[in-house]
Amino acid sequence: MFPPASMVLLGTGPKYRAELCDKLDGVELLTDLAWADLESLSDYLKPYGVSAKTTIFREGDNGDFLCVLLKGKVRVYKEDMDAKDAALVSTESAGRAIGEMALIDGEPRSATCVTVEDSELVLLTCEAFDRLCRQHPALAVKLLHRIARLLSRRLRSTSGRLVEHLDS
Repeated sequence: MFPPASMVLLGTGPKYRAELCDKLDGVELLTDLAWADLESLSDYLKPYGVSAKTTIFREGDNGDFLCVLLKGKVRVYKEDMDAKDAALVSTESAGRAIGEMALIDGEPRSATCVTVEDSELVLLTCEAFDRLCRQHPALAVKLLHRIARLLSRRLRSTSGRLVEHLDS
């Protein structure tokens, strides 16, 4: 069930919105968005405080949100073919987006994401993203463009690691 009990909604309303926009201003995925765009986007995001060792999502779960880490650190794991062992794929720090493929394809999660330390993150659900597309199409296109660039960088990095692995 999402969100887990160890996740606490950090705030809502106009007062918190300004604080959230300040935090979003330093996020890699949102680089160069105008302040007005951040304000509009903040209406579609839910900010949470998350305890250490919380599983944000598990491999195979429904992919129904993207999250952006505002503070803290998470580890991303991928199960082996027998689903017996999990290999560390990456460790992500503040400013990084996680679970972005879910916003694009809605497929089950391809990995498991667990907080390493107490963290803050914002969620953009698929439902909220659909509303954003209808209500602010230009902003939605900007966001999609940034997600596409992020996915491209990650694919290039993965391809490079695969080639190194095959050469060894």
